[in-house]
Amino acid sequence: MTPARAPSRVLAAVLALVLSACAQQGGSRPDAASTGTVVAAPADNPTASTATPAPADAATPVAPIAATAVAEPATAPATAQNATTGNAAPATSADADFQALYGDSAGVNAGAVAQGALQPWDPWEKFNRKMHAINSTVDHAMIHPVAVTYVHVVPRPLRTGVSNFFHNITGPSNIVNSLLQGKPSQAGNSLFRFLVNSTFGIGGIFDVATRMHIPDKSNDFGKTFATWGWKNSRYLELPVFGPRTVRDAAGMAGDIPLTPLPASRSVVGQVALRTINVVNIRAQLLSTDALREGAVDDYRLLRDAWWQRRNYQIWGDNTPDASSQLPDYLQTTPAPAKPD
Repeated sequence: MTPARAPSRVLAAVLALVLSACAQQGGSRPDAASTGTVVAAPADNPTASTATPAPADAATPVAPIAATAVAEPATAPATAQNATTGNAAPATSADADFQALYGDSAGVNAGAVAQGALQPWDPWEKFNRKMHAINSTVDHAMIHPVAVTYVHVVPRPLRTGVSNFFHNITGPSNIVNSLLQGKPSQAGNSLFRFLVNSTFGIGGIFDVATRMHIPDKSNDFGKTFATWGWKNSRYLELPVFGPRTVRDAAGMAGDIPLTPLPASRSVVGQVALRTINVVNIRAQLLSTDALREGAVDDYRLLRDAWWQRRNYQIWGDNTPDASSQLPDYLQTTPAPAKPD
């Protein structure tokens, strides 16, 4: 019996040694980091440039730590960009749409309307809405049907001649207002256009000046008042004439005497010509009727569209006249003469 117990004691002693060795290793798994294992930091993470030894008794696996270190730089550029620009994200989609259409107050798109108001100044909205309703009623009952008939009956070349004629008679107003705005080059072009179209164009029916590549810039007293400092003005809708501002309505008092039509002594002739002009303008606006049919608020649509277009007409081309500047050779400092 004694020889048989010896092998069993030897096996028990070996098993005890194996268990003690496992206990000294702390129960670590083959895929766990052992003592002294170094976790390599990502190459593009400046905050983890130094290697840090992992503690031997850490129960957290190494993989999640490395994933966290790599994920942090992904959000860093966005935070840095916001800190650099100082611009917060738009609160609503409406704010984003407004910025896309009109730009920020210091943005690139604000150049055309920076001098005036971004949104219509309409303290007389109650009155303007009533006048808009009256104008819409008159338009649907009289002006619109006449304009549609005018387009169907009068050939296109003749309608073009009518438009050219009424555009040509604004020449004297363009000349005077260009001079008042300090734009002598535009005044010269307007004078040249008026003389060419009034003579070779047979009273302006044919636009010969455009074929001669003479620039065409329209000016009026409303623009002149804005250039002189009347930058913002109340919105006002007039009977028949439609959208205006108080500034533009006051400018009409200066523009009308500068047109050749008031020189006519026949009242009937003046009324007939102005009626034709109204019908001609309405015929050119027939293409916009489809946009207004589905509008929730027709007054607001017309007011905002006109306001933005008018601001662009006034401030979009508000650049100094090249002819009023000094020549290049007077603006540069002459180079010192070299000694002989």
